[in-house]
Amino acid sequence: MAFSRRIPFSGLTMLSICEDGDIIPLMKNLFDELKRRNVIRVAIAYAVVGWLLIQVIGTVSEPLGLPAWAETFFIVLIAVGFPLVLLFAWAFEMTPEGVKKTAEVSGDTTVTTQTGQKINYLIGGALVLALGFIGWQNLSPNAGPVAPPIAATQAAEASIAVLPFVDMSPQSDQEYFSDGISEEILNVLAQIPELRVAARTSAFSFKGKTIDIPTIAKALGVAHVLEGSVRKSGARVRITAQLIEASSDRHLWSQTYDRDLEDVFKVQDEISAAIAAALRDTLGLAEQTAPASIKAPVNTEAYNAFLLGQHLIRLRTKADIEASILQFEKAIALDPAYAPAHAYLGLAWKLLQTGPTTYGTLTLEEMLAKAMPSVEQALALDPDLAIAHGVMGLVLYAKGQAEQAMAQYEQAIRLNPSLTNVRVWYSQALGNMGQENQAFEQLKIAYQLDPLSRLTSDNYANDLRIRRHYDELESVLNQLDQIEPALSAAYRGLIFMNQHQAARGVIALFRGVDNAPKDLQLKVNAAFGLLIVGLGEEAIKAWPYSNGGWPIILFGTDYQRTLQMAQQNYQDDPNNLNTLKNLAWAYFNTGNQQQAQKLAARHLAKLGSAARPIASTNLIAVMTAWAKGDQAAMDARLAPLETRVDADLKAGIDTPSVHWEKAQYAYLQGDEDAAYDHASRALSMGMLRHSVLDFPYRHLGWNDIPRFKALRDDYEAWLATERQKLLGVACGDNGFASWKPTPETCALLDES
Repeated sequence: MAFSRRIPFSGLTMLSICEDGDIIPLMKNLFDELKRRNVIRVAIAYAVVGWLLIQVIGTVSEPLGLPAWAETFFIVLIAVGFPLVLLFAWAFEMTPEGVKKTAEVSGDTTVTTQTGQKINYLIGGALVLALGFIGWQNLSPNAGPVAPPIAATQAAEASIAVLPFVDMSPQSDQEYFSDGISEEILNVLAQIPELRVAARTSAFSFKGKTIDIPTIAKALGVAHVLEGSVRKSGARVRITAQLIEASSDRHLWSQTYDRDLEDVFKVQDEISAAIAAALRDTLGLAEQTAPASIKAPVNTEAYNAFLLGQHLIRLRTKADIEASILQFEKAIALDPAYAPAHAYLGLAWKLLQTGPTTYGTLTLEEMLAKAMPSVEQALALDPDLAIAHGVMGLVLYAKGQAEQAMAQYEQAIRLNPSLTNVRVWYSQALGNMGQENQAFEQLKIAYQLDPLSRLTSDNYANDLRIRRHYDELESVLNQLDQIEPALSAAYRGLIFMNQHQAARGVIALFRGVDNAPKDLQLKVNAAFGLLIVGLGEEAIKAWPYSNGGWPIILFGTDYQRTLQMAQQNYQDDPNNLNTLKNLAWAYFNTGNQQQAQKLAARHLAKLGSAARPIASTNLIAVMTAWAKGDQAAMDARLAPLETRVDADLKAGIDTPSVHWEKAQYAYLQGDEDAAYDHASRALSMGMLRHSVLDFPYRHLGWNDIPRFKALRDDYEAWLATERQKLLGVACGDNGFASWKPTPETCALLDES
């Protein structure tokens, strides 16, 4: 027996549901009603227009600077609106008299047909716009092809950044371990010749920051990013890694590994190999592309100590470097055959040498006795360990063996092109050897690989500054504003000084020190600024290191004081080539030519064949020969020095000191006009340290030549004016927290 029940549907019609389950009449009646009320047309129109709006928003969001969540917000808003629009279409009709409830409209279909026709026009127009937008996206000169051929994009796409893996350990105390895992993978990938790997410093600068992958990739200039996590608990470790294509934020590969700690190196090899395979498939890298296996220590506790030592040595303070030595020695005691621990132990000892770019008090002899055996052992254990070659280069260069050091740097870069710190060391050596173009090229590569590193940014910015490439320098400084604002402030001060604005430059430097009182390099620059404007005693007070301010004294004009300081430094560190060179010049400037020549000859004898002809101590022999009228002897020593300066000028080095050197060499060769031109150029473009300025006037007789004397008089008058400007600020109410001139110094204001 069949029965039926009638169910109201929105209170407007009655649809029958039969007991035997026949719902076809129901569905047909519902579909007819949806058509009559134009609900289906409205749904189509809404979908087309909504899709078009989403595409437009996605296209204009970046140029308009909309926040990253804007596109998602509009998608959610459009999705939420869809059912509301459908309910509105069901319950209301568009009539000539306006919007009315469907219940109030007669059953005559004329009105709904007219409304439907209007919606059809809307759908058609929206489809035309959508097709036009798709065509514009594909044909626009700024739009990339839908499926670019691999060969066309390989150079740009074969690049990756390895982000620091997140420490997910229960106590969150294994950061150094997770960082070490990331770095090991980075170093292995860096050995693939076709793959450009962003350097560690820049990649690790994003640690702990909630920045999306495309933004990180854009900042690092890479097409792919590897991220992951490490969970270490007892003797077990879980490593999760995923490779992401930055342009699409799409995962190319991901994997989780649960292993005993003894297997961690095998996992690193597996991850590196899997990444290489994924990139090879995506980018068409050579079939033979495969990273070398990691040479793991036998003892996992040794590896743990090694990673902790690495973490400490990067902090670059004397105390942390000394603490890192204990960890490296522990690793070696547990596993004597682990080469990286030996290499980093050698680096730690090198960093503890005394000097302006190191952090300790070891003499050269003490440093060599500790560092050299460690680095030699590292290379004996693993001849292909890139960092060991780099550290060997540092040690050999300190010994004065420049050519051998260069070979070590080059080998390190061949083995691991992403070692940007080695590129910086190599660049400095090239520059000291007179190969300025090659030096600049190495810094440029280092900066491209590691744009967020203070080391690379500092050196690259300085090379741009001395070439007066201020437009390029501004972009580097804008980047530094975000990561090292104190360093950026220092360079802006130095630029003012380069542009003949001494007071403004020194003021900027000390404002920077006020804002970053712990930045020692900034304090060094500020102290030298005081020396240059003629405030030598104030510069010694402002010097940040506990060595009596000897670098300031060294470049001053109290030559007897300089000699005493040079003698003490040489006595403390007799095998250091710099202390020997400084002592030779100290004797020369106090008039002891015989002792100066003897020490200069000893200094030159310790240098390699490439460095010897262009060493500054040759000028002592040049001056002696010139005073005697021995033209042949003078020319033999002077020619390589002048060639070096000419190469600097040709390479774009445009500094006061280079032009000042050229002026002196031209004068020695008898070309007084060229000497005057270069001297004028030097004094008009910036500032010279007083001992450098003083040299030709004391030893070449420029005080007796009216036009040369006038140059110095004008320069000294300008410098006095700049000094007054500086003291007007420093001694006033708006002075500096980091430098308070003495009352005697401020009294100079009353003398103007």
